[in-house]
Amino acid sequence: MTVKSVAVFSLFAGLIVMAAPVAAQDAVPAGLLTEVCLPYANRAQTFERSIRAARVLEFRRPVNDTAPLEEWASEITMVSKDGIWRVKIEEGTVERGERSAYEASCTISSSRASARELADLARRAFRDPRYWSSPPNNAWRWDRLSAYPEEYGLAVEVSEQPGERPTMTVRGSYY
Repeated sequence: MTVKSVAVFSLFAGLIVMAAPVAAQDAVPAGLLTEVCLPYANRAQTFERSIRAARVLEFRRPVNDTAPLEEWASEITMVSKDGIWRVKIEEGTVERGERSAYEASCTISSSRASARELADLARRAFRDPRYWSSPPNNAWRWDRLSAYPEEYGLAVEVSEQPGERPTMTVRGSYY
């Protein structure tokens, strides 16, 4: 091998090694979206099954969260094996104007992903205008088109609050 071919091979091998963690990082939120958040918010999956799905993706409760999970728990936060990603699964009744709604929501956050990166992931997942709409004044929100919006709705929103991790929340609302 010539010095030039060794240098090219080394560069190529370095790019593969560098690309692997990036691909793995994309797999975590994509898996959370498809295996945990969307089925849960759509009510295709129960709270307990969503927790099991997160465990299959190697998520666990935070180390400092040692209290037993109540039988009728309605909220849980889990972290990835490497501690970078968090998912919060919750359900409950909220007031929407003069109506009550049952909401099932799933929030994804990361210590390494910016709000822009989460929004890019959401754009790739929810940009199909046949199924999703995005308000012109909020490029980081997607609403599922529904034949019965007065009965249920599904929305995805990326937000960033000062001093907190950016989040992507998938929320199903049922009236």
